[in-house]
Amino acid sequence: MGLPDLVNQVRKSISRIDDDYVKRLRGDEGCNLMRKSLKEIGDFCTKGANHYGFTSWCKFGFYDIDFGFGKPIWVSSISSRCSFFMNLIILMETRYDDGIEAWVTLDEEEMKMLVGEYCN
Repeated sequence: MGLPDLVNQVRKSISRIDDDYVKRLRGDEGCNLMRKSLKEIGDFCTKGANHYGFTSWCKFGFYDIDFGFGKPIWVSSISSRCSFFMNLIILMETRYDDGIEAWVTLDEEEMKMLVGEYCN
């Protein structure tokens, strides 16, 4: 499957997320759907497929939250060496909304390729 096919598949999948779909995610049906989806992802990955997760935490307002001791200076994701968090890319705006941070968890060899490709 080429890149244009993957892009079209992602667009088609995203287009299915409408009000009815979101309503189905509530309650038991949503839990079952999430459980089924996670199982399918796990089954797919155990067959040797490379998987990469992408998510955006932009516009969540993390820097606007005051827990009683002031607003945060810096917000980050949890730190884990668990394989569940490998191949995960999280996008997050910076404190002053002047940029985007990308938190990338890859194994050492893939990280070397990424850094070598885009940071030189």
